[in-house]
Amino acid sequence: MYYPTENEKNEIVKQLLAAPSDSHAAYPSFEAYLNHYISIVCGGVKVDFPSLQSHDDVLQCVKSLYEQYSLSRNDITRSWFPGRGSVPAEREHILRIVVNVAFMIDINEKDYYPELFNSEGPHRAKWEKDQAFVDFLEKSFLPLQRGAATNVNLGNKKSLKAWKLTRRYGITIMATDNLLEHLLYNPKEHTLRIFHHISYLRSHLKHSKDMDLELDFSQSLGLKTLPPRLLFETLLSLQMILFPIAVSSYKPSKVLLKKCIKEQRFDKELLFFETVREIPPDFTFKYWAERIERLQEITERPPPRGAVLSWLERHTSERNALTIAIVGLFLSAFFGFLGVIIGALQLALAWLAWKYPTS
Repeated sequence: MYYPTENEKNEIVKQLLAAPSDSHAAYPSFEAYLNHYISIVCGGVKVDFPSLQSHDDVLQCVKSLYEQYSLSRNDITRSWFPGRGSVPAEREHILRIVVNVAFMIDINEKDYYPELFNSEGPHRAKWEKDQAFVDFLEKSFLPLQRGAATNVNLGNKKSLKAWKLTRRYGITIMATDNLLEHLLYNPKEHTLRIFHHISYLRSHLKHSKDMDLELDFSQSLGLKTLPPRLLFETLLSLQMILFPIAVSSYKPSKVLLKKCIKEQRFDKELLFFETVREIPPDFTFKYWAERIERLQEITERPPPRGAVLSWLERHTSERNALTIAIVGLFLSAFFGFLGVIIGALQLALAWLAWKYPTS
């Protein structure tokens, strides 16, 4: 598809982010989101889709998805573009595009994610064909129920600043456009994925600023947004925990943030602090609690740095530790015996040298 014009960009942020339509007020603040939109809608392999010819078509699909959130994936794709021929592969592709630009969720990433979102067993992050969209979202973002040992609040999270995670614990920060991957730590590669689209979060939060923080998915989708708590938790994790640039000791955070903006295409608006709505005094994390706890565990028990140490840790269990101890004991005995032999040889050579001195 062709690149959107300035007027179309303004309409995109107005419809998808509930932002003002004035280009001077909207476009400069949504650069990161628009770059993402263009990469999803206009980038990649060029394929001719008769059912998706303009950016207005994309916006109409988003509008339809908002209105049909209680329908299954199959029912939604079958209802689109009546009278305009389309093959199933085309409808699936368009559906992935629409979900991505409207909700910042990649439904074509994997059937399963490498780390469990909650501790109650594996759950799918795939939108099944007979599953309602609202049900898919609810099961993809399960709030904390019994997973965390304690309430996860904003206090005592100084060790989780992004610059400390990188400098002290060797964790590499990686940008993600997929909200499902926010705060996802990969222990094998020591990487932490961060959903960086602060403009998207703020805009949707402003749209629901006067609404109950605890709106569920059905209520939120009816208002063309995600649950305020999910958005608010994500924003606070960025601006109050990972990159607290508003506090006095912000310099290391700001230095790393500028580096992430330059090298990891982070949203530039992260350099400006704004929480949008008031933080409740007893605020605790629910959606991101488990992943925040995981990061806290890393700071208390730092992961090994280096490929060899990582391999040893992954392959060390109680049984392996006992095996290693036994092998170590035998090696110690062997090298001790070898030392005795060498000592005896040295003594024999010394005796021979004394017995038969050379002239």
